[in-house]
Amino acid sequence: MAMHLKKRWLDRRVYEYFAVNVAPYLGWRDPILVYQMGKVGSSSIRNSLFRCPDPRTRLVLMSHEFFPIRNRELARIQIEPKYWPYVQQEYDISQQAFRRLSPEKQRQWRRRERFYSEQIYRSYVKRGDRLRVISPIRDPVANNISMFFEVFDNYTGHPFDESTLSVPEMIDVFINSYVHGRPLVWFDAELKTTLGVDVYQHPFPVDKGYAIIREKQVELLIFQCELPDAVKAQAISEFLGIEQFALVRSNVSSQRSHADAYAQFKQQIRIPDQLLADIYDSKFARHFYSEAARTSAKARWSGGK
Repeated sequence: MAMHLKKRWLDRRVYEYFAVNVAPYLGWRDPILVYQMGKVGSSSIRNSLFRCPDPRTRLVLMSHEFFPIRNRELARIQIEPKYWPYVQQEYDISQQAFRRLSPEKQRQWRRRERFYSEQIYRSYVKRGDRLRVISPIRDPVANNISMFFEVFDNYTGHPFDESTLSVPEMIDVFINSYVHGRPLVWFDAELKTTLGVDVYQHPFPVDKGYAIIREKQVELLIFQCELPDAVKAQAISEFLGIEQFALVRSNVSSQRSHADAYAQFKQQIRIPDQLLADIYDSKFARHFYSEAARTSAKARWSGGK
């Protein structure tokens, strides 16, 4: 029987270092990559797989990007011209955020990147081995709001816990300064660039809410994170060929320090019609969500409910 590291018994950072810097030299292959745009319930998936005793889940790795966009050659990203400004804005924000860090924080970031996310690519992706990839998607406005609170200091200059901004002031920063196109370009800027799979060339059953794509060495599961947990667990079980998999939620925004402001923010925000049109008429929204779902989302975020 193949050795199975008991992930739930170890500190996560110890496990991650082992998984990307030691395990490949022991002959471990066939990783599960929770490779996604962020704020899509990825921590719940990763942590639930950590608890799964099935030996097929012995390698579970998670990242939003293998290489930080601030260091990327943007010319390598193939995307329609209308979406290019979003890529450039994300690049600029990433560089600015890194420059604001103290030298010690910069070194910590680089160590984390070099010995984890970049090492995932070197150890497993670059070799051309079989990859099992889980990449959830989410309503793009909901994704943006959640991410805004995650990277609050990138746009306001200070952490949320030190903020004196009122909720209306936060909403103003979000509408006028945030890079709203991040979820719209992630599959092109990240997954297609690094794994070579163009998800938009594969049909997605919007009513079912999930699809499995197999192309070259990549097996990719995409699902709407709005699906019930039981359906998401079923999709993951089907994808990995495992039984008795349960999805347990973690890193939930309603349980974090910004929970009250986050709830008020979502209740009070009214997004301009043109911005909503840009988001919900995008190829991302049209590919992964039905017309009814997009119409409902527009109504919700415009205040029309």
